[in-house]
Amino acid sequence: MPKQVRFIESDLVNFTSHRQQSIKFGDVTKLSGRNGQGKTSIGTAPVWVLWGTDIFGSKFNPAPVNYNFDRVFASLLLSVDGVPHKFAREIDGGTNRFYINDVPVKAKEYEAAVAGLFDKDEFLSLYNPSYFFGLHWTKQREQILKYVTAPAKSEVLKHLPDLQADRLGDLTKKHSLDDLVKIHGGTGGQKSKLEKQHIAAHSRTKTLQEQLDRLPIVNTDIEAVKVKEAELREKINAADKVVVDTDKTNAAYTTLQARINSLQEQISASAKRWPELRDEPIEDTCRTCKQALQDEAVKAVTDDKERRKTSFQDNHKTLVSNRKDAEAELAALEWVDVSEQRQKVRELEDQLDNILETIRTHTERDRLAGEVEKAKTDEVATLASLKESIFILDAIKAYRAKEAELQAEKVQSLFTTLSIRLFKYVKSSDDYEPDFSIQMDGKDYVVLSAGEKIAAGLELTEVLFKQSELIVPCFIDGIESYTGPVAVYDQLITGRAVPGQELKIETEGEA
Repeated sequence: MPKQVRFIESDLVNFTSHRQQSIKFGDVTKLSGRNGQGKTSIGTAPVWVLWGTDIFGSKFNPAPVNYNFDRVFASLLLSVDGVPHKFAREIDGGTNRFYINDVPVKAKEYEAAVAGLFDKDEFLSLYNPSYFFGLHWTKQREQILKYVTAPAKSEVLKHLPDLQADRLGDLTKKHSLDDLVKIHGGTGGQKSKLEKQHIAAHSRTKTLQEQLDRLPIVNTDIEAVKVKEAELREKINAADKVVVDTDKTNAAYTTLQARINSLQEQISASAKRWPELRDEPIEDTCRTCKQALQDEAVKAVTDDKERRKTSFQDNHKTLVSNRKDAEAELAALEWVDVSEQRQKVRELEDQLDNILETIRTHTERDRLAGEVEKAKTDEVATLASLKESIFILDAIKAYRAKEAELQAEKVQSLFTTLSIRLFKYVKSSDDYEPDFSIQMDGKDYVVLSAGEKIAAGLELTEVLFKQSELIVPCFIDGIESYTGPVAVYDQLITGRAVPGQELKIETEGEA
């Protein structure tokens, strides 16, 4: 059951133009009179008592401006679900005082007591049909949606294409839509990362393909080429062995030739020294004292010369013998010219180099071809992941757009003449953002006539009454501008301007 608030009585002392005024509210309370008679003040008094504001929620000072006064006082006796509550607010010499059931209380206690009965914005939106239109659009939106549930996920999904509905239905089992946007969107999301990865993957594929295209195509049978390589290596090894063996023989030949030349030089030198030894005279006097040598001494000198001659001859014969032996050994050897054989080896090695280059080219092409295929596979996989992230983000946008549409339809169905907008499309983000606006017959509230504003306010309060859990009196000021029907859920208070008439308070029914 909704909470029902009814006004019973209000007393005013020095409240704007009212020196002393008591109002007993009925089911309908009609206030009429010329301008300046205090009709609006009477409608404002209950709001000032409760919150210290005017009927639009703005700060309000009800002190009279056309006469002296000692205090400003206003009280309101109301019932909430049949239980009476009396609130009073007073300004005495610049001091604010507060009373609950005629008992003085502190401001915080007073504010808490009022707040415990009803919400200010909700109350004023129902009490004053114009109040809602003065709220910030976020407050308006919040209040309209307070009792209107958003469309169920299943309801939204069934309006999406099957692929989007199935994918989001599966993903939202683990993550919320906001989490999915964080995962896939934004600067640090999957989409941004995959876009960079795809650019890098495409660049790598292109670079590897260019490297592959620069290599010559090998049209020969590579296995036959490898067989040829093995044959050439065998030929080169065989030719190299011939060169190595020949070089060994030629080295021995050269060594013997050098030895023979050395022996010949020694023999020639020996032959030159022989006459000197052979013709060396036998001295028969002492080289020191110049005395004649005895026969024994002469014989010793002679024997020494003969011994040296014999040794010299033996050595000379040995040199000659060694030369003959070397010459005989040299005669058994043959110097071989291997220049042609070396040229043959070089030619075989040139052929082998060409074959190895062919094999290297084929191997490099195989390697690059494999890397190109892997790079293409990685690029395709990255692109697929990128498309998946884009698909998910697009599906979320479609979901939110449809959710906004369904919610707007749900809210719009509550109204008859008013048009409600809950979302707006933002081109820069390609998305729908919360918004709120009300129009009547295609016109914004601010350009409506006074009567149209009352009509719009009454339709809005009727919707709020239906949706909320609160019923309060409704105050329509300037009702003379409105000619349409008035339907309220309980008490009605009206203010009508009547030229030349003093203030008149008329009630129908009992509070």
